[in-house]
Amino acid sequence: MSHFPYSVVSGIVLLIASSVVASVSVVRAESNIDPALKEKCVAACNECLQACRECIVGCDCAQCERHCLECIETCRACVALMEYEAPHSAEMCGLCARVCESCAAECLTCGDMPCCKKCAEACKKCAATCLAMAK
Repeated sequence: MSHFPYSVVSGIVLLIASSVVASVSVVRAESNIDPALKEKCVAACNECLQACRECIVGCDCAQCERHCLECIETCRACVALMEYEAPHSAEMCGLCARVCESCAAECLTCGDMPCCKKCAEACKKCAATCLAMAK
């Protein structure tokens, strides 16, 4: 097994690292995401996540729980893709908007449960901001 001198290995590592940094910089430079809208959307998704978690704990409706779990996971993925401005983040925001709208509709069928009302409001807000990001 051959061993490379330290200077060769460190040079290769430095070359690879600078290539990665350069490609990330190019991706960021090409991004056309409005930073203020992104921040608003991330905040709305996080509020929706929290409201859905509270709804799962406070409501005993199986359908509501299923929709809230789907909404939680979709919002989580949406936030992750927006955070590093992934090429498909706008598409994910569109999906997130649809899932949030569906969750809001289901939560509103649960009657007068305060947690469900709060969840539906958070889902509607999230859907609106995600829809704006998807455009």
